[in-house]
Amino acid sequence: MPIRYYKLDGKIPIAAESFLDWNLWMASATFGDVTVMYNDFNDSLVSTKFVGIDLNPGSSNADAQPMIFETLVMGGVLDGKKQIYPTWDEAILGHLRFSLGLTVRRWFGVSEFFLPMPSNIDYSKV
Repeated sequence: MPIRYYKLDGKIPIAAESFLDWNLWMASATFGDVTVMYNDFNDSLVSTKFVGIDLNPGSSNADAQPMIFETLVMGGVLDGKKQIYPTWDEAILGHLRFSLGLTVRRWFGVSEFFLPMPSNIDYSKV
């Protein structure tokens, strides 16, 4: 399966016409265009960005959404951990999970916990 490339129209991913089209869009994109969220903790950074390349190109499901957003933890106890997502909104949720998890671990020494996200949040305003 060929590698697929994407660019953003606002927060909506659209297919790039070619590698060159994607590359030119990425070169002209600002930090704010591709950064979903970014947190700097004392011992680690959590960064969630639009990468524009399907990070799961070998998916056996032809109808699978392209995984074009990535959260990466750099430093600290979760150094090198990452997660990929198909949409901006899912990337926000994943980023919040990592950031909140690191904070809870630091404050309370708990390795993980789960809370349901409120359904009334307009994530485009977060």
